[in-house]
Amino acid sequence: MMERDILQTFPLNDRVANYGDGVFTTMSVEAGRVALFERHVKRLCRDTRLLGVFVDAEKLRADIIAQAQSIKSGTLKLLISAGQGGRGYQRDEKSAAALYFSHHSVPAHYSAWRVDGICIGLSDVRMAVQPALAGVKHCNRLEQVLVKRHMSAAVDDVLVCDTDNHIVEASAANVFWLNEGQWYTPSVKQCGVAGVMREFVIDWLHQHGQPVSEVQALPNVLNEASAIFLTNALMQIIPVHTLELEEPHHLATKPVTTLQDEIKLAYQDEFNAV
Repeated sequence: MMERDILQTFPLNDRVANYGDGVFTTMSVEAGRVALFERHVKRLCRDTRLLGVFVDAEKLRADIIAQAQSIKSGTLKLLISAGQGGRGYQRDEKSAAALYFSHHSVPAHYSAWRVDGICIGLSDVRMAVQPALAGVKHCNRLEQVLVKRHMSAAVDDVLVCDTDNHIVEASAANVFWLNEGQWYTPSVKQCGVAGVMREFVIDWLHQHGQPVSEVQALPNVLNEASAIFLTNALMQIIPVHTLELEEPHHLATKPVTTLQDEIKLAYQDEFNAV
């Protein structure tokens, strides 16, 4: 595929608009710098490579830095499309990839969630198992749209299982839980998104003698959990104080708030250089 263009609107024949043929990431920007910068770049390069879309990593870094410096703070979203045209689902391999940037505010409630914690439930919607796309943050997100549509107003978020009833993730975040001193998180080898904050937390815990077990687990294992938290690039680490399954399961937030404090310095080191 040829070199890419930076665009502001979708042409009617763009493949990301017609087929979801592309990938995206959502970045937290502070003082013109991107949190978890290299992790975002690495995932974008990995995901585009898996979809057969060419993106030059150095130019991608430069484009993201320029956009972040222009907005100063907030949320920077980047969609990378496989380009325009092609016959139906078949791509025109000569079409250049396209980059679409947009700027948004960070959801206001995230800061309160980080302090107070949240209540989560379990979605009735199931995610399809598809190893070929597992881990990829691709632009086909109808499952997440359904999850949000069917989510009860009585909870702040929900966990989503796959069609084999294994826990995958939350509606727009990864999930971790603590059981008898061991941290666990769902494997994303069959489906789900390999979040950059998830990767950062796994790496930090491993470096500090607390390796995380990536597992396939049924929802009932969470009844034995002493702590649960959610992660994504914008919310960072969110404690869960209540899990609503058959009955409410109240959880300790102290292990999570302690982790929030311990991880702060390492998190600041993951911003790009000015």
